[in-house]
Amino acid sequence: MPPQKNEKNEDARVREINIDALVHATKLSVGKHENLEHYLKRLTHLTLNGDAKRVIRKIQNLQHCPGLKVLYLYDNEIDAMENLDVAPQLTHLHLQNNRIGRMEGVEALEKLEKLYLEGNCIARLEGLQNCFYIQELHLSNQSVPPSMPFSFDLQTMQALSRSLRILNLSSCHVTSTTALAMLRNLEQLDLSKNAISELEDVFQLLSSLSSLTELDLRMNPVTNIPKYREKAITFSSSRLALLDKKDIDANQRRMMQSHLAHKYRKRQESDNPEKASSNSAGGATLSETRRTLKHGSTVHQLRSMQITATGMKKNPKLQCEKDGLGVDGAACSSAAMSTALVRSSSNNNKHH
Repeated sequence: MPPQKNEKNEDARVREINIDALVHATKLSVGKHENLEHYLKRLTHLTLNGDAKRVIRKIQNLQHCPGLKVLYLYDNEIDAMENLDVAPQLTHLHLQNNRIGRMEGVEALEKLEKLYLEGNCIARLEGLQNCFYIQELHLSNQSVPPSMPFSFDLQTMQALSRSLRILNLSSCHVTSTTALAMLRNLEQLDLSKNAISELEDVFQLLSSLSSLTELDLRMNPVTNIPKYREKAITFSSSRLALLDKKDIDANQRRMMQSHLAHKYRKRQESDNPEKASSNSAGGATLSETRRTLKHGSTVHQLRSMQITATGMKKNPKLQCEKDGLGVDGAACSSAAMSTALVRSSSNNNKHH
């Protein structure tokens, strides 16, 4: 008998999204002579959050609110993103703290701007290939097995590259950032509490994401590498103002970039004395370096410098891997060149 009582209590916790729930999910009041159908059609905001007493397990009946723009469904027990195609006007969708295991069912939400999916069970960023206007995507704190690295769908990343400004992937077991280099308009990126261990990943991000103003890599293995912060700042653009929640000193960055440019020029001269002599005579290399330093764009100059085939062979990690870095068919960016330069600089330090 006690188990039956528990089952009844459990059933009592579950509530459906029915007409009555829709009516009570908004502060908008019904007009004096307004019928229910007309009232539901003019609703734009619905708050259907769960609590300790009542939870929702299934998204349904949203077809009664075709003008819906903002939907709050957090703190429920929803396990599937479904039946959302009947609300194509949605711009804000809050589904944090549910039991969702896959990003899907939003193909029709072409006007979506902000998506909140923190605290679910998602291991892959996907399903947003039709969402070209998303500006914010929040995916932190996903409950997935440690053996399942977070991965990225290529079509979704291509779609997001046009509009995404804020991305939170904290505590998602991200091991590689190769796919994220596609998000060229990204301004804020939170990758804290993940499993990123390679400096190459950091350099690639900083070289590719020129609009980035904030980057958080705290509690990743890569931050334990000696002089990690100094090296990261060296390859950052002038727009990056905050690294791991700490301000970046612009003067310090210019000094480090100047030092790296100088070491690279010296290395070129030692590798090719005749060419170096010719350049020195015209003052071209030095003047170009000073010019780019003056305009704070040393990183972009370094990225464009030529890396010999021999150098690439010595650094096999710079070779592209079609499917091995967490994104389907992603191409290597020019950040690989930046990595080679930093490694060359590190090697020089060992000999001096």
